[in-house]
Amino acid sequence: MSEKINQNLLLSRILTYMNGTLFNDFYYKIATFIIEHYLEMENMSKEEFLKAGPFKEVELNSFMGAFGFEDYEEFQLKLYNDYQTRLNQIRVRLFDITPQKFLKKMDMTIEEKKLQDLVSEVCKKFYESKRIVIMGALYPLSLSVELQTDMITFGKPFVQYHSYDPLTFTKDDVVIVVSATGRALRNMKKNMADAHIENAYSLLLTQNKKYVNEKEVSKVLVLPGRFDSVDFNYQLMSIYDLLRLRYFQQYYL
Repeated sequence: MSEKINQNLLLSRILTYMNGTLFNDFYYKIATFIIEHYLEMENMSKEEFLKAGPFKEVELNSFMGAFGFEDYEEFQLKLYNDYQTRLNQIRVRLFDITPQKFLKKMDMTIEEKKLQDLVSEVCKKFYESKRIVIMGALYPLSLSVELQTDMITFGKPFVQYHSYDPLTFTKDDVVIVVSATGRALRNMKKNMADAHIENAYSLLLTQNKKYVNEKEVSKVLVLPGRFDSVDFNYQLMSIYDLLRLRYFQQYYL
């Protein structure tokens, strides 16, 4: 699927804005609400949306205008049509694909069977969760938009963590920590004690073998390379593809 097509999906555009914004304003709050209620939006009138938020009508109108919409029903229809489009794209793209296609692109640091088992375990946790949260440095996190889009389409809210919107994790959360060198992980441990990541199922993706037995997270996957951002980003995309494929085949077919 081309990047141009993905950019035309309203959900992906909202995610790109939401992931990159530095402000916890009404734009961010409305985007968060849409992510959390994505599958409900089809049957949610403008009045119900404003009441459930709650948001002011002028704020919602401003948010829609930022994405090129002046009418709520048109905005709502675009979200629904994109939902159907994305499901069709997922079926076409992933129906006949095997995990081996992605595994061949990776210089694995663990045995293929162990990696497949880990991916299946993470997908099971995705399925059982009420929310998925990803955190780390901004650029590598930007690569997760495709995975976010698919999981939200499957009915699983999937957001990036922002320090200005602190979260408290529970057993219903899955947390993915992306930290090539370990710096993002160290910052998390230092600044997020109140988040209680120990309550959630968590996966650390890193290149730093020092953290292979990290006790702050549930699972660790050390990716190939040594602080090589290009290789790290490439491997991240492969892992995300594996997760999308396995979840689709394991829980959606």
